[in-house]
Amino acid sequence: MQRGVSKNLLILSIFFFGVIAASAQVSTHRLAEADSLFKNKRYTQSLEQYRTIFEQKQFSPAMLLKMAYIEEGLQRTGEALYYLNLYYNVTDDQAVLEKMEELANKHSLEGYEQTDTSRFLSFYNDYHWSVGLGLMALAVFLLSLSFYLKRKKEMLWPSITALLVVLALLGVHNTLGERAASGIVSQENTYLMDGPSPGASVISVVESGHRVEILGKKDVWIKIRWKGVTAYVKQNRLLPLSL
Repeated sequence: MQRGVSKNLLILSIFFFGVIAASAQVSTHRLAEADSLFKNKRYTQSLEQYRTIFEQKQFSPAMLLKMAYIEEGLQRTGEALYYLNLYYNVTDDQAVLEKMEELANKHSLEGYEQTDTSRFLSFYNDYHWSVGLGLMALAVFLLSLSFYLKRKKEMLWPSITALLVVLALLGVHNTLGERAASGIVSQENTYLMDGPSPGASVISVVESGHRVEILGKKDVWIKIRWKGVTAYVKQNRLLPLSL
């Protein structure tokens, strides 16, 4: 009985991994085909292939850049900025920030201003993991030192105080290093409301391409920050910047 169950599990495992391998081969083949179409300047056809791959939750940084390039050529600024943002989230390539800011300024779009604070957070995020490891190592050292001093019956308060400070810094670090959730307005003439209801008052009617901070969600409404105030937008009119 056990031998039969083991055999069935083995067959299922082989089948499962075979399906994964086949899917990967299909995606690789489709990506190569899309790249070939792009190289031959058959942009709309290549974009269709890229979108199919993207819908399968697969992508490469180069593919995102090509999609942005095609969308910009088709005068779809919102979609171009969407893929540029995703590319930046994956690579932290600072050069793409200038391109996004250039497009935003050209089309008078909100949400792309590079302030000193945003530049600092971007720089800080690049070293977030290393700083976190350093703070955790320091916390472990101070904790060990506190146990050692307690065993020796020596003064504890300096090491305990230092440990509490490091733990507080670690908490701030974990919050500060997180990128705020954001999204791109995806359709023209999008209504921003002051409440999560079609009957709420209209705050503004905006065009595609604006980048907004996402604060939450209620039913089919996304809560956002727009020019310093809280607003709501239908979820089918916003592209979340996540992969």
